[in-house]
Amino acid sequence: MIFILHEIKLWFKDEGSTPKSYFFEPNKINVVTGGATTGKTSFWSIIDYCLLSDKVSIAEPISDSVSWYGINFTINSKKISIVRASPTSGNPILAVCYNEGGFPIDLVANKEISQVKSILDLEFGISDDLRFPHGKAKGGTHFNLSFRYFLLFNLLSEDIIGTSKTYFDTTFFGKDEYENALAHIFDLVIGVNGMQNLKANERLSKVNAEIRKIQNQQKSNQKKQKDFEFNTRVLLARSKEFGFVDYNEQPESLLEGLEILESVVSGTKKVTENAQLFSELDQLNQQRSHIKVQLNAITRYKTEFEQYNRTLNKCADSLQPIEYLNQNLSNQLVESYETKLFVDSLEASLRNIRNNLSKNVAEPKKVSGDTKVLQEELKIVETRISQLRSVQKEFVAEAQRFVNLGEIKFAYEQLLSGQHIELIDTVKLNELNDERANLEKIPKDNQEIKFSMKELLNSSIQRNFNLLSSLPAYGTARTYFNTSEMVLQLFPAGQMFPLDNVGSKSNYMMMHLCFYLGLHEHMISVGQVHVPQFLFIDQPSIPYYTDGDNMDNEDKTKLLDAFSLINSFVAHIVETKKSSFQILLVEHAPESYWKDNNLDYFHTVDKFVEGKGLIPNDVYKGK
Repeated sequence: MIFILHEIKLWFKDEGSTPKSYFFEPNKINVVTGGATTGKTSFWSIIDYCLLSDKVSIAEPISDSVSWYGINFTINSKKISIVRASPTSGNPILAVCYNEGGFPIDLVANKEISQVKSILDLEFGISDDLRFPHGKAKGGTHFNLSFRYFLLFNLLSEDIIGTSKTYFDTTFFGKDEYENALAHIFDLVIGVNGMQNLKANERLSKVNAEIRKIQNQQKSNQKKQKDFEFNTRVLLARSKEFGFVDYNEQPESLLEGLEILESVVSGTKKVTENAQLFSELDQLNQQRSHIKVQLNAITRYKTEFEQYNRTLNKCADSLQPIEYLNQNLSNQLVESYETKLFVDSLEASLRNIRNNLSKNVAEPKKVSGDTKVLQEELKIVETRISQLRSVQKEFVAEAQRFVNLGEIKFAYEQLLSGQHIELIDTVKLNELNDERANLEKIPKDNQEIKFSMKELLNSSIQRNFNLLSSLPAYGTARTYFNTSEMVLQLFPAGQMFPLDNVGSKSNYMMMHLCFYLGLHEHMISVGQVHVPQFLFIDQPSIPYYTDGDNMDNEDKTKLLDAFSLINSFVAHIVETKKSSFQILLVEHAPESYWKDNNLDYFHTVDKFVEGKGLIPNDVYKGK
């Protein structure tokens, strides 16, 4: 993807200070050289901030002086300027001044970050076709694609350039998020339709889940049907055991068997009516007990009445001597008042008893009548009880029959309640199976493409590696980028296993250069449209300046070898590939390295020497 950085511009908080611009040429290695702490590395931080980063990596002393940061660039065929206000208390500003063309005269935030991101997403080739390769109806991925993820391939930072295991500075952008992004988009940038493959796999997982759900429902339905048929047969057999169904009756179908069970259950009412006989027997027993209680009461009454009459007769007999004494022996009795009163009292009692006996009191007629009525009622009740008891054994069997039928009825109702079977959408199942068959072809096709693209990538890396003259010990080694570990490996000639260690930071710096230059060469060759043809390289000379500014001749030779490799790369892209490429190189080494050695594609943008830096001295002094 064509990308040309034209200008980086700084507006300062000191209103009397003139804005500072840095200009860059296309198809060149644009170099800013100078000592440490001059702000060279901040060039990338400014580019990243203006390209809508949601974090701030610009050094605070710089932001203290700058009010606005701006970049002007061409992307594809569109020239764009993005100007963003300096962070406040370390927090990024969420609106920008956006203009298609040059920098506007008046700086006013006119677009939200989200609006500009949408514009740049389209310029980076992130369209709905990429997000939804199988159509919006099928959905996108869990991974939200953004143009910013592709910037990973445009930064060879100071922090990773000499490392052995890190080839992408995900930490600068946001480690977890960008490592996840790298895993998703690397295949895409090397020419494999990684997003289509990714989304095909995600869609395939969803389709398989839906198919499994339907298949599980089918299995559940089949089990329910099998259980239903089995339980129906068991219930029919049980009904035969209880005598509700003839043993010789064999239903020809499940439906016929259900009809037989239905007829058995419908006989419950008849058995319930038979059970009422037991209730009648209980009532008759209670009635008989009540009549017997009444008869017993009458019997007791008659017995007590007869006893009363006998008692009166006995009393009369015991008092008869008093009458004899009074009539025949009165002259012999003691003549006293108390004796006379006593004898008179006994004689009076005798007369009363005789009077009562003379009345001849008969027992009440109602008592005799009640006895007769009750005895007739008792006879009727006992006759009915006798009748019922004569069939009692039959009724006990009928009661058990009722219990058995209740068991059958309950089991039948449970059988019917569990019969519900969810209908299967066979049309949807067929559609899902067809879709799965098509989706399964994509990864297989992509595996062949992926293998081919990796071979081409390694070929481009190898071409650049072969141009180096400062690695004689590994001159015949084969380069291989391990996409599982995301590292470049060297295989010595004739060996099957890569080297675990290739020595010094200088060697690893060379390998990083070969990888990034080879990666961009490959992306240009395959017509990749998502990564800008632009690379920021932060100080390849780091391995050689660890002990100060002094370098021996061997280190100078190695550094010149690195610069020559970069120069030959741009020449190859421009002259052989007939394409364009721009590099922004910040470097500690002096300008003489490229001027004295005829590195024609190097262009010095500025030299931060003699106290000069990213922020002009007069701005610092003005503070």
